[in-house]
Amino acid sequence: MVNQTSFLHGKSILAKDVVLSVSGLSKRFGNVVALRNVDLELRSNEIHVLLGENGAGKTTLANIIYGIYRPDSGVIKFFGKEVDIRSPKDAISYGIVLVQQYPMLIERMTVAENLALGFKGLGLLTSPKNIIRVIREVNEKYGISVDPEALVSSLSFSEKQQVELIRALLLNVKLLILDEPTTMLTSYERRKLFTILKKLVSDGRSILLITHKVLEALEVSDWITVLRRGEVVASRPKDMYSVDELVKLVVGDNSELGSVISPSKGGELGGDVLEVKDLVVLNDVGGVAVNKVSISVRGGEIVGIAGVTGNGQKELSEAIAGLRKVRSGRILINGVDVTNKGPSSRFRAGLAYIPEERLKYGVVGDMSVAENLILKDYDRFSKFTLLKLSDAVKVADECIKAFNIVTRGPSEKVKALSGGNIQKLIIARELRLNPKVVVAHNPTLGLDLRSTSIVHEYLLNIKYSGSGVLLISEDLDEVIKLSDRVLVMYRGGIVYEGVRGFSREVLERAMLGIVDV
Repeated sequence: MVNQTSFLHGKSILAKDVVLSVSGLSKRFGNVVALRNVDLELRSNEIHVLLGENGAGKTTLANIIYGIYRPDSGVIKFFGKEVDIRSPKDAISYGIVLVQQYPMLIERMTVAENLALGFKGLGLLTSPKNIIRVIREVNEKYGISVDPEALVSSLSFSEKQQVELIRALLLNVKLLILDEPTTMLTSYERRKLFTILKKLVSDGRSILLITHKVLEALEVSDWITVLRRGEVVASRPKDMYSVDELVKLVVGDNSELGSVISPSKGGELGGDVLEVKDLVVLNDVGGVAVNKVSISVRGGEIVGIAGVTGNGQKELSEAIAGLRKVRSGRILINGVDVTNKGPSSRFRAGLAYIPEERLKYGVVGDMSVAENLILKDYDRFSKFTLLKLSDAVKVADECIKAFNIVTRGPSEKVKALSGGNIQKLIIARELRLNPKVVVAHNPTLGLDLRSTSIVHEYLLNIKYSGSGVLLISEDLDEVIKLSDRVLVMYRGGIVYEGVRGFSREVLERAMLGIVDV
C-alpha cells in the first residue's frame, strides 16, 4: 500500500549511496543489437543524464529498468540488492517510475480522476476530496501548477507532463525515469521542469533523465552517461566534460555535421510557389488565431516564421496543409487555389507537409515503416488493390539508409519507433516526392545532432533544386541559420519581416511584440 504522506516527504540520503546499478546488460531485437554489455550506476540525490542519439539504446535501457522489456543478459541491483523486474508493476513496487515521452492520460477525465485510477482500493487517498487536496499540496511543495479539477483535454503538453510527475509522487517514487521530457516544451516550460526536478532531488529522490541534447544535459545534470550504438562510451560527472567533447562522444565520427552547405548559396529565385492572401483562421474554441496574414514563398528560397508558441503558427500551418478550415482569404500552391480543399488536392499541387504533431497527423502507428513511407503515393505500389510489397520495401530501405531511421526493418510497426525516428520517417516520405513547396513545422523537434544536420541539408537541397520552403520553428537558431527571409508572428499577425543579415535582438523583440518603427 502506498503511504499517503511519504510522497511529500522524501527521505534525504546524505551519503551518495548507489541507488541503481546495472551490470552487463544486453538486449537484441532480431538481428539488431539495442544494448551491448551496458554498465551504469546512479547515485542518490542526483540527476543522472543518459545522453545519446536517437536509436542509441536509451529508451530500451529505460524500458528494461521499468520492466517493459526483459534483458537478454545482465544484472540490475536496486539499493544494493539484485532485483528481477518482470513488469512495470514490479518496478513501481520498488519505487521506480517511468514518465514516458508522451503522457498516458485519459483526455475526457479530470486530473484528479486520472490519478485516482492508479490507486483503486487504497482507501481514503482515492476519495475525490482527498485526492484533490493531495494534488494541491504537491503543487505548493514542488511549484507545480495543475488544476486537479480540470479536464485533461484542456491542459497543455507541459501540464499533462506535470500530472505524470504528480502520479509518480503519489506512487512514492525513489527513482524517477524521464524519457526525452523536453521534446515538446518551450524554453520557459523546460526551465520550470528543471526547477521541479531539482526540488525532487533535494527531497531525497534520484532521477534518470534521457535526452539527446548536449547543452540540456550540461544544464540539468550532476552526472552524464553517453550511449552510442547500444554501448556506454563515457560516464562521469558533468564538470568533467566540455561541449565539444560531448558532441564527439555522442555522434562518433562527426565530420558530416559540418557538411551542410551555407544558406547563402543559391541561384535565381523562381516565381511564387506558395501564396497566402489575407488569411483568417480560427482556433479550436472559435477565436481568431490567424488575422489577415499574407505570405509568399518563391522557388529557391526558405522563408522562416519565428514566434513564441501560441501566436497562430499552429493554425497557420494546419490551414495551409488543409487540416483546418479557412474563414476568409486564399491559399495558392504553385498557382492553384486550394483554399478549403482537402490535403490530397494540395499534394497534387506540389505541397509537402511536415507537421508539428507527428503522431496525430504524420503517421499511422499500426502500419509498417514501408506502408507509412508510401502513404502519399500508395497507388503507385498497388495493382488490382494488392500492394507490390517488394517495390515498397525497396523504397523503404533507401529512405531508412538516407535518413538514418533506426528501425528493425521496413516491416516494423511505426508505433514501436522512437519519437525522433518517427519524425525522420515523416520527413523522408515528404521530401522523397520532390515537392514544389515544403511547409515544415518544427521539423527537427526531438531530433539529435546528426539527424538535425541531415534534415537541414535536405531542406537546403530542396531550396537549391528550385522549390520553396516555409519553415515554421520555435528554434530561433534554426530559423536564423536556414532562412533567406524571416517573418515574426505575434498574436496572429505578421509584425516583422527581414532579409538575411537580420539582427537576432530585433527578432527576439518582435517575438515579444516590441517592434521598432
